Formats: sequence, structure tokens, C-alpha cells
Amino acid sequence: MAEPFPAGLLSSDVSIAFSPDQTFERLVTNTGTAHARSLVARLFVILLTIAIVVPVMAVQRVTASLVAVAALSWSFVVAIQIGVAMGVIVSARARRIDLLHALDLWFAGHLPYSLWMLAVAALAANSRVVDPTFLFATALVPSVWTAWIVAAFCRRVLGNTPSTARRRAAAHQAVVWVTGLGYAALTSGGWFQLTGSVSRLLQ
Repeated sequence: MAEPFPAGLLSSDVSIAFSPDQTFERLVTNTGTAHARSLVARLFVILLTIAIVVPVMAVQRVTASLVAVAALSWSFVVAIQIGVAMGVIVSARARRIDLLHALDLWFAGHLPYSLWMLAVAALAANSRVVDPTFLFATALVPSVWTAWIVAAFCRRVLGNTPSTARRRAAAHQAVVWVTGLGYAALTSGGWFQLTGSVSRLLQ
């Protein structure tokens, strides 16, 4: 019987998180991997992480039914991520590998935001310190970390120059923040409520 996740999936993701240039360079040449299978596994892990975090943040508990509802309700986040990844990858004419392989490697860089979500959920389950101001401040850590990984991805996988890779990484994070802040404003009662939280953060 096949294993539920491809062998070495987690170790590759951890390696990318801490040594992205070297790991992407190695994985680009790995043509023997079942990229479709590992991509689906990575997307499943991302969606499962979101589905666990959401009920913890909302009601401080996790059940199978809450996770299932959260997975269905928040699957659009993964869909948006796929769309953003497609835009970044397809627009790179010098990319070294096919689209499926590139998508697999892109989502292998999920660890910073996944760890951040789990850490925030753990705090929310045990304290009352998690508010919009706290979320904005702590989100800077995975944002910078992910930008570093994306820049390495653009250099090693897409064949971009260092300056182009930095611009692409910055543009990617801008899209992440605009989308995230837009959704936060929509669900928190408008931009006035959101800007109030940001103002408290900057004081």
C-alpha cells in the first residue's frame, strides 16, 4: 500500500526553510519524484493547518466537524495561493522545470507561515493576548522569512537574476499583505476598525 505522503516531504520543506538556495538547486534536478503526488500532499497539509487554526482561534477547541467545516470554508485561501503561484511561475520565461514541478517546489516553501499560524493558534488557545495588533506584528516574521525563500525560488527555479528575484519576492509579499488586510477589513467591520489596530501597533 502506498504511503499517505511521499517520502522525504517534510525534510525537504524544512531544508528549504533554512537553506533555500542549496535545496532548490538540488530539487530542480530531481526528475524522479512524483510531483503531482507531493504537490497534493503539500496542499493538503496547508489546508489542514488552516482548518485546525481557524476553530482554535474562533472557539478555542478542535473537533473533526469543525475542522471539516473550516477546510471547506477556507479552501479559497489555498485556491488564491495557487493562482498567485501560477502567475509568478508562468510569467518566468527562463524557468528551468515544468509547471507542475515548479508548483510543487513553490508550495514546499510553506513552512514559515504554517509555523506562524500554529504558534498563534497555540497562544490563542491558552491566553487572551492574540488580537489584530499582535497578529500584524508577528506576521512580519513569516513575511520576511518567506520573501527570502521566494527570492531563492526565483533565482534557482525560475532562472531570474538576483535583482528580478528580489522584485518578484517583494511583489509576492505585497499581494499577500493586500489580500490579507483586505479580507481582515471586510470581516472586522471596515477599514476604520483595521486602521485603528494598525495605529495602536505603530504607537
